Amino acid sequence: MASSKGKKKKRVSVPEKKKGRKSSSYIMPDWMHWIITLLLIAVVSAGAYYFYLRPYLYRLRPCKGTKEYGVCLPSGFLYYGIDISHHQGDIDWNAVAQSSALSEQPIKFVIMKATEGSSFTDTSFAENMSQARSAGFVCGAYHFYDPWTSPEKQAEHFIATVHLEKGDFVPVVDVERTGRSSGDLQRELLIFLKTLETRYGVKPIIYASAKFRKRHLSNPAFDDYPFWVAHYYVVRPATDKRWHIWQFTDHANVGGIREYIDFNVFKGTEAEFNALRIK
Repeated sequence: MASSKGKKKKRVSVPEKKKGRKSSSYIMPDWMHWIITLLLIAVVSAGAYYFYLRPYLYRLRPCKGTKEYGVCLPSGFLYYGIDISHHQGDIDWNAVAQSSALSEQPIKFVIMKATEGSSFTDTSFAENMSQARSAGFVCGAYHFYDPWTSPEKQAEHFIATVHLEKGDFVPVVDVERTGRSSGDLQRELLIFLKTLETRYGVKPIIYASAKFRKRHLSNPAFDDYPFWVAHYYVVRPATDKRWHIWQFTDHANVGGIREYIDFNVFKGTEAEFNALRIK
Protein backbone atom coordinates (compact mmCIF):
# COMPACT_ATOMS: atom_id res chain seq x y z
CA MET A 1 0.00 0.00 0.00
CA ALA A 2 1.17 3.52 -0.79
CA SER A 3 1.87 5.73 2.19
CA SER A 4 -0.16 9.03 2.53
CA LYS A 5 2.62 10.59 4.53
CA GLY A 6 3.77 13.94 3.17
CA LYS A 7 0.61 14.83 1.28
CA LYS A 8 -0.71 18.31 2.13
CA LYS A 9 -4.36 18.86 2.77
CA LYS A 10 -6.02 21.62 0.75
CA ARG A 11 -7.37 24.47 2.79
CA VAL A 12 -10.90 25.64 2.11
CA SER A 13 -10.93 29.38 2.36
CA VAL A 14 -13.96 30.96 3.90
CA PRO A 15 -14.69 34.47 2.52
CA GLU A 16 -14.41 37.11 5.14
CA LYS A 17 -17.33 39.37 5.77
CA LYS A 18 -16.89 42.84 4.26
CA LYS A 19 -16.37 45.50 6.76
CA GLY A 20 -18.68 48.48 6.55
CA ARG A 21 -21.72 50.19 7.99
CA LYS A 22 -24.83 48.23 8.44
CA SER A 23 -27.53 49.30 5.90
CA SER A 24 -30.64 50.75 7.39
CA SER A 25 -33.85 52.14 5.84
CA TYR A 26 -35.91 54.90 7.44
CA ILE A 27 -39.63 54.43 7.36
CA MET A 28 -41.58 57.69 7.56
CA PRO A 29 -44.35 57.55 10.12
CA ASP A 30 -47.90 57.72 8.82
CA TRP A 31 -48.57 60.92 10.71
CA MET A 32 -45.74 62.67 8.88
CA HIS A 33 -47.16 61.55 5.52
CA TRP A 34 -50.44 63.19 6.47
CA ILE A 35 -48.79 66.43 7.55
CA ILE A 36 -46.80 66.75 4.31
CA THR A 37 -49.87 65.92 2.22
CA LEU A 38 -51.98 68.52 4.02
CA LEU A 39 -49.24 71.13 3.64
CA LEU A 40 -49.01 70.48 -0.12
CA ILE A 41 -52.80 70.73 -0.46
CA ALA A 42 -52.77 74.02 1.48
CA VAL A 43 -50.00 75.51 -0.70
CA VAL A 44 -51.66 74.47 -3.97
CA SER A 45 -55.07 75.71 -2.79
CA ALA A 46 -53.65 79.06 -1.69
CA GLY A 47 -51.89 79.49 -5.04
CA ALA A 48 -55.01 78.57 -7.00
CA TYR A 49 -57.09 81.02 -4.98
CA TYR A 50 -54.61 83.89 -5.28
CA PHE A 51 -53.85 83.57 -8.98
CA TYR A 52 -57.05 82.13 -10.46
CA LEU A 53 -60.02 82.79 -8.18
CA ARG A 54 -59.30 85.99 -6.26
CA PRO A 55 -59.12 88.30 -9.34
CA TYR A 56 -62.64 87.24 -10.36
CA LEU A 57 -64.44 87.40 -7.03
CA TYR A 58 -65.52 90.92 -7.94
CA ARG A 59 -67.96 89.38 -10.41
CA LEU A 60 -69.69 87.57 -7.54
CA ARG A 61 -70.34 90.71 -5.51
CA PRO A 62 -73.78 92.29 -5.63
CA CYS A 63 -73.95 94.88 -8.41
CA LYS A 64 -74.28 98.34 -6.88
CA GLY A 65 -74.32 100.03 -10.27
CA THR A 66 -76.15 99.16 -13.48
CA LYS A 67 -76.01 95.72 -15.03
CA GLU A 68 -75.36 96.46 -18.69
CA TYR A 69 -73.26 95.00 -21.52
CA GLY A 70 -72.81 91.80 -19.53
CA VAL A 71 -70.95 93.54 -16.71
CA CYS A 72 -71.67 95.60 -13.63
CA LEU A 73 -71.06 99.22 -14.61
CA PRO A 74 -69.55 101.40 -11.87
CA SER A 75 -72.02 104.04 -10.74
CA GLY A 76 -71.60 107.78 -10.47
CA PHE A 77 -70.10 108.49 -13.90
CA LEU A 78 -71.42 110.56 -16.79
CA TYR A 79 -69.47 109.01 -19.65
CA TYR A 80 -68.93 105.38 -20.60
CA GLY A 81 -66.82 104.12 -23.47
CA ILE A 82 -65.03 101.21 -25.12
CA ASP A 83 -61.63 100.62 -26.67
CA ILE A 84 -61.07 98.29 -29.61
CA SER A 85 -58.54 97.01 -32.13
CA HIS A 86 -58.41 94.55 -35.02
CA HIS A 87 -58.80 91.76 -32.47
CA GLN A 88 -62.53 92.55 -32.33
CA GLY A 89 -62.86 91.74 -36.03
CA ASP A 90 -65.40 93.45 -38.29
CA ILE A 91 -67.68 95.73 -36.27
CA ASP A 92 -71.21 96.76 -37.19
CA TRP A 93 -71.11 100.32 -35.90
CA ASN A 94 -74.79 100.97 -36.62
CA ALA A 95 -75.64 97.97 -34.42
CA VAL A 96 -73.28 99.30 -31.73
CA ALA A 97 -75.07 102.66 -31.83
CA GLN A 98 -78.49 101.01 -31.64
CA SER A 99 -77.44 98.78 -28.74
CA SER A 100 -75.97 101.76 -26.92
CA ALA A 101 -79.10 103.88 -27.44
CA LEU A 102 -81.24 101.24 -25.70
CA SER A 103 -78.98 101.15 -22.65
CA GLU A 104 -79.39 103.15 -19.46
CA GLN A 105 -75.71 104.02 -19.80
CA PRO A 106 -75.08 104.69 -23.49
CA ILE A 107 -71.58 104.50 -24.94
CA LYS A 108 -70.25 108.00 -25.56
CA PHE A 109 -66.64 107.43 -26.63
CA VAL A 110 -64.56 104.89 -28.56
CA ILE A 111 -60.77 104.75 -28.48
CA MET A 112 -59.16 102.48 -31.07
CA LYS A 113 -55.71 101.16 -31.77
CA ALA A 114 -53.95 102.97 -34.60
CA THR A 115 -50.26 102.09 -34.50
CA GLU A 116 -47.56 100.10 -32.74
CA GLY A 117 -43.82 100.65 -32.81
CA SER A 118 -42.41 102.43 -35.84
CA SER A 119 -44.13 100.52 -38.65
CA PHE A 120 -47.23 98.55 -37.59
CA THR A 121 -50.64 100.01 -38.40
CA ASP A 122 -53.79 98.34 -37.10
CA THR A 123 -55.55 96.84 -40.10
CA SER A 124 -58.98 97.95 -38.85
CA PHE A 125 -58.07 101.47 -37.74
CA ALA A 126 -59.09 103.53 -40.77
CA GLU A 127 -62.42 101.72 -41.17
CA ASN A 128 -63.22 101.80 -37.46
CA MET A 129 -62.41 105.50 -37.15
CA SER A 130 -64.54 106.43 -40.15
CA GLN A 131 -67.52 104.27 -39.18
CA ALA A 132 -67.45 105.15 -35.48
CA ARG A 133 -67.37 108.86 -36.27
CA SER A 134 -70.33 108.44 -38.61
CA ALA A 135 -72.23 106.58 -35.89
CA GLY A 136 -71.88 109.61 -33.61
CA PHE A 137 -69.27 108.48 -31.11
CA VAL A 138 -66.47 110.66 -29.76
CA CYS A 139 -63.43 108.91 -31.22
CA GLY A 140 -59.79 108.64 -30.25
CA ALA A 141 -56.68 106.76 -31.36
CA TYR A 142 -53.94 105.09 -29.36
CA HIS A 143 -50.38 104.01 -30.04
CA PHE A 144 -48.94 100.84 -28.48
CA TYR A 145 -45.50 101.93 -27.31
CA ASP A 146 -42.45 99.75 -28.08
CA PRO A 147 -39.60 100.49 -25.62
CA TRP A 148 -37.02 98.91 -27.96
CA THR A 149 -37.78 101.30 -30.84
CA SER A 150 -36.78 104.95 -31.35
CA PRO A 151 -39.40 107.22 -29.75
CA GLU A 152 -38.94 109.75 -32.58
CA LYS A 153 -39.71 107.12 -35.23
CA GLN A 154 -42.72 105.89 -33.29
CA ALA A 155 -44.08 109.42 -33.02
CA GLU A 156 -43.52 110.00 -36.74
CA HIS A 157 -45.41 106.81 -37.56
CA PHE A 158 -48.38 107.78 -35.38
CA ILE A 159 -48.51 111.32 -36.78
CA ALA A 160 -48.37 110.04 -40.37
CA THR A 161 -51.20 107.57 -39.68
CA VAL A 162 -53.58 109.44 -37.40
CA HIS A 163 -55.35 112.58 -38.60
CA LEU A 164 -57.40 113.80 -35.67
CA GLU A 165 -60.29 116.17 -36.24
CA LYS A 166 -62.01 118.74 -34.09
CA GLY A 167 -63.97 116.96 -31.38
CA ASP A 168 -61.81 113.83 -31.37
CA PHE A 169 -60.08 112.63 -28.23
CA VAL A 170 -56.50 113.72 -27.70
CA PRO A 171 -53.87 111.08 -28.66
CA VAL A 172 -53.27 108.14 -26.34
CA VAL A 173 -50.09 106.14 -25.71
CA ASP A 174 -50.49 102.61 -24.33
CA VAL A 175 -47.47 101.70 -22.17
CA GLU A 176 -47.22 98.09 -20.99
CA ARG A 177 -43.60 97.03 -21.64
CA THR A 178 -40.50 98.17 -19.77
CA GLY A 179 -37.60 97.52 -22.16
CA ARG A 180 -34.12 97.99 -20.70
CA SER A 181 -34.78 99.94 -17.51
CA SER A 182 -37.39 102.21 -15.99
CA GLY A 183 -35.04 105.17 -16.41
CA ASP A 184 -34.59 104.55 -20.13
CA LEU A 185 -38.31 104.01 -20.56
CA GLN A 186 -39.17 107.28 -18.81
CA ARG A 187 -36.62 109.32 -20.72
CA GLU A 188 -37.62 108.03 -24.17
CA LEU A 189 -41.36 108.00 -23.45
CA LEU A 190 -41.15 111.70 -22.59
CA ILE A 191 -39.56 112.31 -26.01
CA PHE A 192 -42.49 110.52 -27.65
CA LEU A 193 -45.06 112.49 -25.63
CA LYS A 194 -43.40 115.85 -26.30
CA THR A 195 -43.29 115.12 -30.03
CA LEU A 196 -47.03 114.37 -30.14
CA GLU A 197 -47.74 117.37 -27.94
CA THR A 198 -45.92 119.64 -30.39
CA ARG A 199 -47.77 118.17 -33.38
CA TYR A 200 -51.34 118.16 -31.99
CA GLY A 201 -51.10 121.05 -29.54
CA VAL A 202 -52.48 118.95 -26.65
CA LYS A 203 -51.08 116.71 -23.95
CA PRO A 204 -51.52 113.03 -24.85
CA ILE A 205 -53.19 110.58 -22.48
CA ILE A 206 -51.02 107.90 -20.85
CA TYR A 207 -52.60 104.45 -20.56
CA ALA A 208 -51.06 102.00 -18.06
CA SER A 209 -52.07 99.60 -15.34
CA ALA A 210 -52.03 100.85 -11.77
CA LYS A 211 -49.05 98.62 -10.92
CA PHE A 212 -47.10 99.55 -14.03
CA ARG A 213 -47.56 103.27 -13.40
CA LYS A 214 -46.33 102.91 -9.82
CA ARG A 215 -43.31 100.74 -10.69
CA HIS A 216 -42.08 102.28 -13.92
CA LEU A 217 -43.61 105.73 -14.43
CA SER A 218 -43.01 107.32 -11.04
CA ASN A 219 -41.27 110.33 -12.58
CA PRO A 220 -43.27 113.47 -11.55
CA ALA A 221 -43.02 114.67 -15.17
CA PHE A 222 -45.77 112.19 -16.07
CA ASP A 223 -48.17 113.74 -13.56
CA ASP A 224 -48.74 116.57 -16.04
CA TYR A 225 -50.42 114.16 -18.47
CA PRO A 226 -53.96 112.78 -18.27
CA PHE A 227 -53.93 109.22 -16.93
CA TRP A 228 -56.01 106.29 -18.21
CA VAL A 229 -55.70 103.54 -15.62
CA ALA A 230 -56.35 99.83 -16.19
CA HIS A 231 -57.45 97.92 -13.09
CA TYR A 232 -59.98 95.09 -13.29
CA TYR A 233 -62.38 93.58 -10.75
CA VAL A 234 -62.09 96.30 -8.13
CA VAL A 235 -64.54 98.83 -6.76
CA ARG A 236 -62.17 101.69 -7.62
CA PRO A 237 -58.69 101.63 -9.18
CA ALA A 238 -55.86 101.35 -6.66
CA THR A 239 -53.65 104.24 -7.63
CA ASP A 240 -52.42 107.33 -5.84
CA LYS A 241 -52.27 109.20 -9.15
CA ARG A 242 -55.09 111.37 -10.44
CA TRP A 243 -56.87 109.47 -13.20
CA HIS A 244 -59.31 110.53 -15.92
CA ILE A 245 -60.37 107.24 -17.55
CA TRP A 246 -60.68 103.85 -15.88
CA GLN A 247 -60.65 100.58 -17.85
CA PHE A 248 -62.48 98.38 -15.37
CA THR A 249 -63.11 95.20 -17.37
CA ASP A 250 -62.03 93.34 -20.48
CA HIS A 251 -65.09 91.12 -20.58
CA ALA A 252 -67.97 93.28 -21.81
CA ASN A 253 -70.47 92.45 -24.56
CA VAL A 254 -71.81 95.07 -26.95
CA GLY A 255 -74.25 94.49 -29.78
CA GLY A 256 -72.51 94.70 -33.16
CA ILE A 257 -69.18 93.37 -31.78
CA ARG A 258 -68.66 89.61 -31.71
CA GLU A 259 -65.66 89.49 -29.38
CA TYR A 260 -65.37 90.58 -25.74
CA ILE A 261 -64.21 94.17 -25.36
CA ASP A 262 -62.73 96.51 -22.76
CA PHE A 263 -65.13 98.90 -21.06
CA ASN A 264 -64.23 102.26 -19.52
CA VAL A 265 -65.63 105.16 -17.54
CA PHE A 266 -64.58 108.80 -17.62
CA LYS A 267 -64.28 110.54 -14.26
CA GLY A 268 -65.29 114.17 -14.45
CA THR A 269 -67.79 116.72 -15.62
CA GLU A 270 -68.90 117.53 -19.15
CA ALA A 271 -66.42 120.41 -19.24
CA GLU A 272 -63.59 118.12 -18.12
CA PHE A 273 -64.59 115.56 -20.75
CA ASN A 274 -64.56 118.18 -23.48
CA ALA A 275 -61.18 119.44 -22.27
CA LEU A 276 -59.71 116.14 -23.54
CA ARG A 277 -60.99 116.71 -27.06
CA ILE A 278 -59.26 118.38 -30.00
CA LYS A 279 -60.28 122.03 -30.30
